[in-house]
Order: sequence, then structure tokens, then C-alpha cells
Amino acid sequence: MSSILLELVGKRCDVMTEDGEYLSGHPGISCRVLAADDEWIKVAFVDEDGNRIARLARIETLESVTIYDDSK
Repeated sequence: MSSILLELVGKRCDVMTEDGEYLSGHPGISCRVLAADDEWIKVAFVDEDGNRIARLARIETLESVTIYDDSK
């Protein structure tokens, strides 16, 4: 697996799949990457109703990732 994906663990991101869907279900909701391996990425986010949700996605379906710098 790419070391780039391992570097995402713990980071706040917007993750979009190749079909244009955000893993959080909404472009205004960022997720946090919990884990990644050779095939899957696991993210968590809080939806518009305040529910904490975790989702898994296959790495091969990812189109883009926007990473936010939380160190500021």
C-alpha cells in the first residue's frame, strides 16, 4: 500500500469516490481517517443530525482527497 494513505490516518479530510460521492455523504462535512490498509480506508464523521458515523470504502474507488491542516 502507498505510504501516502498511511499518512492520512488521524487527519481531517474530504474524501471523494470516483462516482463523485463524498464518503461523508455531503461536501460540507469533513471526515477523519481512522485506518487504512491495502484494500480499505475507514473514516468517521458527524452527520448533519449529530450522529457519529463510520464508513469503509475500497481504496480503488477513491478519486480525490482534500487534507486539512489542523496544526494552525
